[in-house]
Amino acid sequence: MNALRFIGFAVVIVLVIAGLDYYQQDKRHEGTLSVSAYIGTFKARFAAYNEELDAEQLERERKKRWHAGGKPYMPETGGGWVRRAIVDREFTLNAREGPHLATVSAAARPLASNVAVQKVETLAKKMDQISWVYEKGEYTLWLQVQLKKDARSNSLVGSIAQSVAAMDFGGRDYAPFGVIGGVAYFQFAQNEYSVITVDDRAFWAMITATVSNLDAPAGFSIYKGTLGLGQEIRVQLYSDAPAPDVYAFLSQIDHEAMNGLLDKPVPGVANDAASDPESEAELAINMAALRGEFVKLRAELARMRLDNIDGLALVANSLAAQYGLPGDTFDLTANNIQSADDLVQVGYRKGLSDLLLEETQKADADGKNVLGRLVASFSGEQAEDGTQAGGAQAGSGSFLGGLKSMFQKGDSAEATPVRVNKGGSGLSSKCSTKAAFKKCTLTGG
Repeated sequence: MNALRFIGFAVVIVLVIAGLDYYQQDKRHEGTLSVSAYIGTFKARFAAYNEELDAEQLERERKKRWHAGGKPYMPETGGGWVRRAIVDREFTLNAREGPHLATVSAAARPLASNVAVQKVETLAKKMDQISWVYEKGEYTLWLQVQLKKDARSNSLVGSIAQSVAAMDFGGRDYAPFGVIGGVAYFQFAQNEYSVITVDDRAFWAMITATVSNLDAPAGFSIYKGTLGLGQEIRVQLYSDAPAPDVYAFLSQIDHEAMNGLLDKPVPGVANDAASDPESEAELAINMAALRGEFVKLRAELARMRLDNIDGLALVANSLAAQYGLPGDTFDLTANNIQSADDLVQVGYRKGLSDLLLEETQKADADGKNVLGRLVASFSGEQAEDGTQAGGAQAGSGSFLGGLKSMFQKGDSAEATPVRVNKGGSGLSSKCSTKAAFKKCTLTGG
């Protein structure tokens, strides 16, 4: 008898749950859901659940590849180039006999040389984790790929880091080298005010087992490219090879797989991406200018958050960190100024898409720049002609002032679809960012 009561109770519970579920699904279909259509929703919901599991699995794999670093995406030995590690050959000659010992007394020179050797040994082991040395005949290339995490905008340190990132400290001058694999590369341009530093010469001496001669020309060039914004993949190359050989070598990097390391991949990056030789220098300049705009914009927004920090929220985050919780558990501004990270990332990628699709000509014809179009697309308002992110001030009637009200309202932005090759996994994903969440729909590659 007790068993029958239990079975009856279980049946009633199942019917109640099924009825509530049907009621919720029927509301979503505006009261037009039939019984057969309701049964069909189980298949759709199961498929959505599987897609979510697949997306979570891909994210776990991405994080694993990120922690593994960028060395797997560097070129293999081939094309005449022979690859080796720094420590595979002599690399302490400059530390033992370099120009840094010229000003050291004879009594202190042995100790100074020993300290320099220990320093360069530590450096070589560290750099071997992110770089390879390539040699072909009389030429040498030293390729480095560094992965940089994004600073958390909801932390005091992260906000300061984003604010400092846009400051001009009189850095080096770089000339456009080309757009390779969808990544803009630049070559260090030496002039009266921008020279290759003593440290760079010491790096080159370590790689080539030579002694730095500070009175002679450097004899090598430095190239760099950056993939991403905030969370970045930084490629840097030292080489004495001719520019065409360097260009061909950089083309062998697996940019497409590296792009898959980013939490939000960059559009237009592909190993077979080709650029017009006559215009790729201009395209590289425009890509760098766009990136500079958004770096400055992030800095302005970070300073706006710093100016509106809530003291209690700062104390609460400090206490949370002491008890093992994330240091950005509570919003630094007590939700008065919402984070703009998602909107900045979406806008930067939209700007890159426009550049690669040659849509900037339309923007120029309309008298708007990339950021002006971004405001119009997200807020539905007309941006003022000539608006520049670098000159915008919080609280004004400019671009940044408009964004401030948008962040306070918590509006979301949909990202443009981006096809990503996840390191040769054979899958593509269409990802969109909404509020603080990223959703991806997976399809076969």
